[in-house]
Amino acid sequence: MVKFLVIGGGGKVAQYFTKHAVEAGHQVHSVIRNDGHSDELTKLGAKIHILSLEDANVPDLVSLFTEVKPDIVIFAAGSGGNPPGPEVIDYQGAVKVFDALESSNTKRLILIGAVDVRTRDKGWPDWYNDEDKETSNKVWKAIPTYLDAKLKAEIELHKRKQIQFTVIRPGGLTLEPAGKVELGKTHLKQTSRELVAKVILAISTKKGAEGLTIDVIDGEGSIDDEVIKVIDNETDAWTG
Repeated sequence: MVKFLVIGGGGKVAQYFTKHAVEAGHQVHSVIRNDGHSDELTKLGAKIHILSLEDANVPDLVSLFTEVKPDIVIFAAGSGGNPPGPEVIDYQGAVKVFDALESSNTKRLILIGAVDVRTRDKGWPDWYNDEDKETSNKVWKAIPTYLDAKLKAEIELHKRKQIQFTVIRPGGLTLEPAGKVELGKTHLKQTSRELVAKVILAISTKKGAEGLTIDVIDGEGSIDDEVIKVIDNETDAWTG
């Protein structure tokens, strides 16, 4: 059994994760900003903790981590384009969690990012085709603040040598049922939210994904085969 602590537990990916993790015999502690999702998460089998990432300070998070003693923390929080916005939640909130992980000596973190989060002045990734480049330009024009917050969070995370992190980067999120997958260095396409949750669960229960940044896209492979591929061949993952 793995004990998970999910920050941002009310989101759709987090709820799918809770469902599949509990069904697999794991324990899930779900952190939500208010009681709006508590009934549905309780029905899924989660243990609920009310804590606003916007309002919480690092000692608040340290107390929570010390109380729960999770094996793995999952950062699934996101502003979703709503106030207080990505700078506060996706970046500053993430940094609070990084600080709390270090202060509480909690090692393992899985962070949900987004595909194409990168330092754009370095040029195009060499596997991008013309369609990827067009999609990238459109998305960065549409939601630059969100992508910039995600990028700053990842850059900060790479400075934290005590944290054993894996970054999971889904494409455009859909509500389609989980199907097959492509992991690693992918093209810019869509991703089922349920598929993201299943990939996180698979990654979290295998050794070797620490330090990897992995794109997750609807594809043609099985989750287990694709996870083994990126773990065994780290060139299939990237750090942006």
